[in-house]
Amino acid sequence: MKAPAKHPTGSQRTAQSPRLTYVEDRGAVYDAPLEVVWDFMEKDETFHPKAHTAAVRNFEEKALSEITTILSYERRIGGRWEKMVCRMTAVRPAVRIQEDLDGPWAGSRTVFLYTPLGERTVVDVFGYVQSSELTPAEIKRDRKKTWANAYSEDLPYFRRFAKQHPSVQAKRR
Repeated sequence: MKAPAKHPTGSQRTAQSPRLTYVEDRGAVYDAPLEVVWDFMEKDETFHPKAHTAAVRNFEEKALSEITTILSYERRIGGRWEKMVCRMTAVRPAVRIQEDLDGPWAGSRTVFLYTPLGERTVVDVFGYVQSSELTPAEIKRDRKKTWANAYSEDLPYFRRFAKQHPSVQAKRR
């Protein structure tokens, strides 16, 4: 009878299995009601796709169900293009869940929670991020920077989208 295999320790463990790190970023605010924010994220084909063209290319999506889509794209990371594939599940109006299936973050899961606050919407992001190349501190810095950049890229396009949204137009009359 063989002795049970020993579990790797120290540097052996990091070489064999990716690190999983919890990261959160709370309090991004869109100056519009929840309905407008969701329409921008899910339905808009004019403004939202333009928001990330400097960092994303070759974007394709395939619906798996009424709420789940496979997204495939290339993202610029550190001066080179990386192939990314994720499964996005959107449960309107409360939450979107992103599961990274391929690319440098494969195995990561991120939850985007949308909370109405009167005429504004707060977005909180929580993730368990996996990387075999980065330390937990580097993972946290990278994810927070990535989420902040996505928000900053969205914001000018979102403002234009919100101005022409039917619910906003109706309130102006």
